[in-house]
Amino acid sequence: MQRRLRYHERMKFAQDQINSKYVIEAYEPGRIQVANQIFRDNMLIMPDRLLQAWDMSCMDDFDGEQLQALLVHQPDVLILGTGRTQIFPHPSLFAACMQAGIGWEVMPTDAACRTYNILLGEDRRVLAALIL
Repeated sequence: MQRRLRYHERMKFAQDQINSKYVIEAYEPGRIQVANQIFRDNMLIMPDRLLQAWDMSCMDDFDGEQLQALLVHQPDVLILGTGRTQIFPHPSLFAACMQAGIGWEVMPTDAACRTYNILLGEDRRVLAALIL
């Protein structure tokens, strides 16, 4: 049984003229709301698709193989939401992003959700990989 997040429990996001149904509407640790649905699993989200499950338990497991699996989606910008705290993978992992001309950012998941929506509003092809 799903329950809606109560207003005081969540971080609610404003929406300005975004032409995607995959807008992040609310976030709290362990839950994210997209298209009036609540998800509890780590996820990949893009302007044109929601790839619900991201098989990543923590950033310690993030490696070159994981990055290559993300780059298959050909984003303009990759945002890694690392959970409650910002955890940087080794910078050498992002050489493939630089070679492909893909921008990347690493930040806590709450900031990653806000940044995703901002880039979505700018019609950018953004991929947010989020650890909830």
